[in-house]
Amino acid sequence: MPVLITLAGIILFFVILFSIRFSVIIDYGEETVVTLKYLFIKIPVVDTSKPPKEKKPKNKKEKKPKEEKPAEEGASQESEKKPKEKKKGNSLIKQLYLDQGYDGLEKMLRAVGNSLGGFFGKLYKTVVFDELYITMITAGGDAADTAIKHGKLCAWLFPMLGKLVSTSKVKKYDFDISPDFLATKSKASAYIKLHVTPIHITNGVVVLAFQLLFKVLFKILFAKKKSDKSKAVKTAAEEILETSSANG
Repeated sequence: MPVLITLAGIILFFVILFSIRFSVIIDYGEETVVTLKYLFIKIPVVDTSKPPKEKKPKNKKEKKPKEEKPAEEGASQESEKKPKEKKKGNSLIKQLYLDQGYDGLEKMLRAVGNSLGGFFGKLYKTVVFDELYITMITAGGDAADTAIKHGKLCAWLFPMLGKLVSTSKVKKYDFDISPDFLATKSKASAYIKLHVTPIHITNGVVVLAFQLLFKVLFKILFAKKKSDKSKAVKTAAEEILETSSANG
């Protein structure tokens, strides 16, 4: 009996813990600030406005620098001319550090659109957007280039935003997508405030897992019935041929 009471208490604790929603606030532009809020606790996750912390030097014996052979002048000039390649982030948090502005926001919105059409797109139903404000001003080399870029952006962006608004619950939103024929650089910013309840996510994952399981089982059973039916047809055809050859 005490064991059951303890187990029930642990389950109740986790149910209450997973029933408390947490919020995510994203202030995106030339600088990016991402904050998580759980109850009265705010946790800054990304803040590109602050300089990165310098790594402390390791307490190791300094090695004498090796004498380098004098390189040719042409090779040294080529090495100086080569620009440093921008590192690519292998996660969304790392990518928020690396990409800011118009290109970074476009990349993230495309990723959201691809995930909406995927298998896990149903999980967006568990997300509630309290505020969703996006501003994108397109600029190009000339008026024709600006018009082409703006048309390509609107072709995929507005259907994706419409699907996002219809899939998730969005309380307040405003999208300012416009061209600027006089500007020389595209600009973009976004302010997103959303919240989600963890227990709704776990419930959605369980439902998706059962759907996937039933689909796999249905395919296996259907394939087995089809193979049994083909075998029965084959044996019947063989019997007909045997009887016809015997009568002949």
